[in-house]
Amino acid sequence: MGRREIEDLLISFLVLALLFSNFDPYAIPYSVIAVLTAFIFHEIAHRQVARHYGYRAYYKRWDTGILLALLVGIATRLLTGTAWIFAALGAVQVYAPYAVDSREAFGKIALAGPLTNIAVGAAALVALRAVAPFTPVWWVVKTTATVNLWLAFFNLLPFPPLDGSKVVRWNAGAWAVSIGVAYLLFRLL
Repeated sequence: MGRREIEDLLISFLVLALLFSNFDPYAIPYSVIAVLTAFIFHEIAHRQVARHYGYRAYYKRWDTGILLALLVGIATRLLTGTAWIFAALGAVQVYAPYAVDSREAFGKIALAGPLTNIAVGAAALVALRAVAPFTPVWWVVKTTATVNLWLAFFNLLPFPPLDGSKVVRWNAGAWAVSIGVAYLLFRLL
């Protein structure tokens, strides 16, 4: 991972952690752990599957998206008391060293991020049942489950440039099962 990619991931990570904390200093520690498992793992999963297919891939932040996310988050926090999170802070850029039109490869690359979130979210849901309620550990686990499952569901929506649009183009059945599982697990919270 190059210095620029690490910087882009770090900036996006910090903005998301702030948004998911609802700008509450007391919630930031919970948010940091949740966003680490949700956002960073999600983007690395895309990157690694792309590299498995022989593509060059790296995360690149989108400064306009970061600014919009912060402005929407701050405005909605001030107006409603809760920051709305609609964040397109960047994405893994995939470059094929040769001309290829592989819906399957790009579908699987797109699905890797949300599947990672579903796996982490499901594990957190199981762990949530094993820890004492309303303790700091419980809040970390609950926030981790919430952020991962929300991110999985949101990213599987079938609208470009979200992951779901690429997955449904490749395999509508895999998309339907994935978004259904993400939704059902999220509803268990």
